Amino acid sequence: MKRPDGESGQVMVVTVLSMALLIGFLAVAVDVGLLFRSKRLMQTAADSAAIAAAQEWQYGGGRAAAVAAAAQNGVGGVNPGTVTANQGPLSGPFIGNKDYYEAIVSQNQPTFFAKIFTGSPFQNSVPVTARAVATLGNGQNCVYTLGTMGTGIAWNGTGVVNLPTCSLLDDSSSSVPAALTFNGSGTLSAQSIGVVGSYSYNGTGTLSPRPPTTIVPVSDPLASLTPPSNPGSCLSGPGGTPYPVNGTAPQTLQPGCYDGIAINGTGTITFSAGPYYIDGPFTINGSGTITGTNVSFYLPNSNNAYFSQNGTGTLDLSAPTSGANNGMLFYQDPNNKTAMTFNGTGTQNLQGIIYAAGAALTLNGSASSQFYTGIVTSSLSFNGSGTLEDYAIKNGASPLTAARLVE
Repeated sequence: MKRPDGESGQVMVVTVLSMALLIGFLAVAVDVGLLFRSKRLMQTAADSAAIAAAQEWQYGGGRAAAVAAAAQNGVGGVNPGTVTANQGPLSGPFIGNKDYYEAIVSQNQPTFFAKIFTGSPFQNSVPVTARAVATLGNGQNCVYTLGTMGTGIAWNGTGVVNLPTCSLLDDSSSSVPAALTFNGSGTLSAQSIGVVGSYSYNGTGTLSPRPPTTIVPVSDPLASLTPPSNPGSCLSGPGGTPYPVNGTAPQTLQPGCYDGIAINGTGTITFSAGPYYIDGPFTINGSGTITGTNVSFYLPNSNNAYFSQNGTGTLDLSAPTSGANNGMLFYQDPNNKTAMTFNGTGTQNLQGIIYAAGAALTLNGSASSQFYTGIVTSSLSFNGSGTLEDYAIKNGASPLTAARLVE
């Protein structure tokens, strides 16, 4: 049979056209793949920017923090791009809600083949945009030690730290001595333990999990708190000494200002609900019983204000769970570097945050001591045989917050 003239030429044409089509599909796949990759990178940058904005907005640096976080993820900085941060999202289910923080990032993604198929010589890039929204919620961190030198957390004795739903963070970069030291036969267990410097483990107790030593330092989570002002008309003892509370008879103290308080004796002392401004030494000794519900104690950076508890008595105090002093049991001015000590051998029951960002904190106690607390101090020494647990168990609205993504 005679082959039609030109058939081989038709096959060649079909082959060339097919190859061109396949190359076109490949080109589109390359550009689309690059755009999808860019979208993922944009979303990562938007997520980190939204979290940074939520964490820093209350300190006045929300937008700058968002821009810096996005730059660390490749958007902005040396790479051209735009970053927008808003308190109160401009769209979505949380639109206008000032408790939510929105980040929008955009960057042009270069294309290699789009201009061929669009017919435009200017289609060299495509804008890629991503958006995220974050808010502050109950934090996953409940113990912060902010000192950058020496031992930040020292664990001794036979007591128990049980923090399965929150973490300990130690800012000390020290290696000798170790930033975190564990001794004795007790238990230190948390969701995670982060240390900037090194840690040492001795004794027979449980340290779980073993901390990584690669975290970056964290900032004061309560730095935005507004300290209370001195209400004036402060009560004091003779010659301006701390207000004396002695004897065996029951006594009730009222909120207000005191030029220090010195509790001794064997009586039952009740602090009525409210804020106490303690402008001087606040000391508890003797074998009496000290109680207070919905109380908050503020220690300014003046007149040698500090807190120290000793003796064999009972200490039973709980912070407010709402209002201006929500969660704050002891609030010592961050510039006040005088150590705070709970050193009694009787029963201790504390419920509330201990905030003394510039000072060392020592928690001692007997097996009957129970500390439901969040801690923000320069350093922490936990001794004795008591138990420490997360304050969020008692107060779901604790002011120790962390940023989390919601969109």
